[in-house]
Amino acid sequence: MKSVFFFALLWSLSLKAETVTFGPKVPVGSGEASSFVKTDDSQVITSLGLVFSGKALEGLPADLADHDYEYAIDLPANISAPPFDHMTMNWNPHGHEPTEIYGVPHFDFHFYFITKHEQHMILCDGTDNAICMKQPIPEDTPPFYVPGPGGVPMMGWHWVDPRSPEFNGQPFTTTYVYGFYDGKMIFLEPMMALAFLQTKPQFTKEVPLPTNVGTPGKYPANYSLMYDSVQDLYWLSLEKLTELTKLRVRSIESGHQTLL
Repeated sequence: MKSVFFFALLWSLSLKAETVTFGPKVPVGSGEASSFVKTDDSQVITSLGLVFSGKALEGLPADLADHDYEYAIDLPANISAPPFDHMTMNWNPHGHEPTEIYGVPHFDFHFYFITKHEQHMILCDGTDNAICMKQPIPEDTPPFYVPGPGGVPMMGWHWVDPRSPEFNGQPFTTTYVYGFYDGKMIFLEPMMALAFLQTKPQFTKEVPLPTNVGTPGKYPANYSLMYDSVQDLYWLSLEKLTELTKLRVRSIESGHQTLL
């Protein structure tokens, strides 16, 4: 992708009061992607997410019948944004299970709380399967969300909102998933169909939050997508960041819940 991609970004953002810091550029398809973090005058993080060019939706691998292709994306250098550690764009050219719902080309945008090494050590099979699917305490699970049938290697145990349109007779366009491993939430995951992205949508959606988290930090109550037609850029943002803390834990010895 030409250097004008990020030159244009910096030019447009210089017109705004907030500060936007970008992570390293990563080639995606025929374009590029990067993380970004927005801060106010007090250096408080107001939103974060991924920005990618329209060309990133072109020239993507098409021969991955049984798995996805992962583009790892780092946070900006010297930025601490707990609970977030890194991000990935996972391209699924043939979709994934359940194929009757998600069996269309789409992206899974993972925002991980764990390190890349920890992510890649997740197996979700054999002896690791019980760890992968360890039941979180009720306070750790967002309202309405229910677990999927099994874990996914290098990801974890996906939980979905059955109120989402794709579970109620509508085509899959976008949805929001939470991920768990060893009883703890370890990622957030907006998902978007390629055909939906190609319509250049603009939206903001609210998402339920848990009352307790294993990793304290600022969690988004909204996620949004904004398409900039002038620069041909997509901005996927986690917004309305809400401070969540660890209020309850599961006792290792007894399996009972214990107040901290």
